[in-house]
Amino acid sequence: MMATTTPTSIFCSCSYFCIRAAVQTEEAEADSLLRWKASLDNQSQYFLSSWNTTAGRPCNWFGIHCNEAGSVSNISLTDSGLEGTLQSFSFPSFPNLVKLNLSNNSFHENIPSHIGNLSKLKILDFSVNEISGSIPQEIGMLNSLTYIDLSDNFLTGTIPASIGNLTALPILSIQRNQLSGSLPQELGMLKFVTEIFFSENSLTGIIPISIGNLTNLWALYLDRNQLSGSIPQEIGMLRSLTELALSYNNLMVQFLKLQKTNR
Repeated sequence: MMATTTPTSIFCSCSYFCIRAAVQTEEAEADSLLRWKASLDNQSQYFLSSWNTTAGRPCNWFGIHCNEAGSVSNISLTDSGLEGTLQSFSFPSFPNLVKLNLSNNSFHENIPSHIGNLSKLKILDFSVNEISGSIPQEIGMLNSLTYIDLSDNFLTGTIPASIGNLTALPILSIQRNQLSGSLPQELGMLKFVTEIFFSENSLTGIIPISIGNLTNLWALYLDRNQLSGSIPQEIGMLRSLTELALSYNNLMVQFLKLQKTNR
């Protein structure tokens, strides 16, 4: 007799595989978190004492939040007394991560290039640490980002042109680092950006005219750099601009033609 497949059996089969996949994802994420924890200093082990297999699912661990399917979606460890690097953090192990906040700790060394695997990431905050090296080009692969703060670190090198790929980004802060080189023309591609904070670096060259494309921009902080040349007339096209900081540069001042707004 030929076996028949009922809707109930199909449902049970699908449910089994869905549950099994969720369990495997949870186990992989827990393993990745524990490996990263093991790479941190002794004091960090104390602060992350809830990170252990006897404490149950990683969703119950300090600073970890999960989505409805039980996958890690939020890692928030701001001001947690942690010290170490990101080298053992397996970014590809967290396909559903939406928020990663490691601000106000003592992380050092560079940002690994495989951070570009976090395709769903919306919030990235590594501010107030001791992170060095350059901003990886792969940061431009995080095109779901709505907030990025890398301020108050020891980042060097140039601002990658790939930053222009972050077209959904409203807030970009990389102030108080040691960044050099010119402002990329690709900044003009950030059509939804409202706030840019590049103060207190060692940026050189001119302010690109593409800055005039940022019609939603209301705060632009470029002060305390080594920018030169004339302030572009295109800044006058920024109708939403209410905060502009250009002091302590080598800029030549000229009268800007401001666009009229209807009131």
